[in-house]
Amino acid sequence: MAAVTAEEKDEPPEAAKKKELIVAAPCISCVSWPPAVAERYEPLEKLGEGMFGDVYKARDRVGGRLVAVKRLSGRTDDSFVETSLRYFAREAMSLGACRGHPSVVKLVATHADSARSDGDCFLVTKYAGPLNLRQYMRLRSAQGRPFREAEVRDAMRQLLSGARRVHDAGVLHRDTVPENVIVDERRDGKKVVYRICGFGMSEPAARPGRDGSALLASPSPYRAPEIFLGSQDYDCRVDTWGLGCIMAELIAGNGRPLFGADLDAKVFEKMQRAVGTQGMVEWPGLQRLARQDLAAELREKGCATYTGCLREMFPEEALSEAGFEVLSGLLDANPERRLTAKAALRKPWFRRFSYGGLCFVP
Repeated sequence: MAAVTAEEKDEPPEAAKKKELIVAAPCISCVSWPPAVAERYEPLEKLGEGMFGDVYKARDRVGGRLVAVKRLSGRTDDSFVETSLRYFAREAMSLGACRGHPSVVKLVATHADSARSDGDCFLVTKYAGPLNLRQYMRLRSAQGRPFREAEVRDAMRQLLSGARRVHDAGVLHRDTVPENVIVDERRDGKKVVYRICGFGMSEPAARPGRDGSALLASPSPYRAPEIFLGSQDYDCRVDTWGLGCIMAELIAGNGRPLFGADLDAKVFEKMQRAVGTQGMVEWPGLQRLARQDLAAELREKGCATYTGCLREMFPEEALSEAGFEVLSGLLDANPERRLTAKAALRKPWFRRFSYGGLCFVP
């Protein structure tokens, strides 16, 4: 039986539950970085991994600041899929374009292992926190700490502000999911900071021709309806759809995807039940889809098949009228009516009032 220290014995239940939800970090001595990276950064803890690589919390030996080192694998093996230099450059350029906003992770440096033809690439960002939003929502659920509406509003203000900066920089994120939001809950518990990360699937908003990767850019529960329908004519509102999903999940408080299902077709049907088909049917872009079979199927269903039940899912006891105006605006199935980040931030839900009664918006 392992010995229990005095500190662990007196540890509050919240801290113990947090430890249960976070997988123990593997031995960091196994980290294999090229000399230029290993000499500069000391790995401290593995934060996670995905299809293309892994992320470590590290200490910068020059200055001592904490950073996150994201390794993108240069070859396909049993663990990861190869990342081309094009994807590495795209993520680095997107992060660089958005630099300076408090709700977007800060790019510090980039490294490419040029010693081998299939060398790894590295993105170094300022350390933003120990959890992603999915982990944080599940932690709060396990602790019995649902998000109050004021907390949801604060989170969405930060995320929409970050998204506005991303879009103003001419970038589409395209993978706006809880796993790509880093959360830092300050020790006093009075402030939670949310930052957008994960720009690996981003692309320029003004790109003349899409590469057909939109269907693969994000998991289906966060995929906007126009992407489901195969549209290549999309804009920044594919990102605000994802933020609408995140907002709904914060209110629900169970840490599960709002439109989660085992098959894409079931996800799309679940989405239609919640937000209705009217927005899709009335969308002018429906006429321009390459998949006219899908368009014809939607028209055949008509607006009456699924009228939407979003308000029933989130009644006024859970979300005020002003809050629901934002949620329903972000989850409008018609992309031409869907709120942009800038428009959402100007809604009454986000307004702040001074002592003189003057109204300010973010």
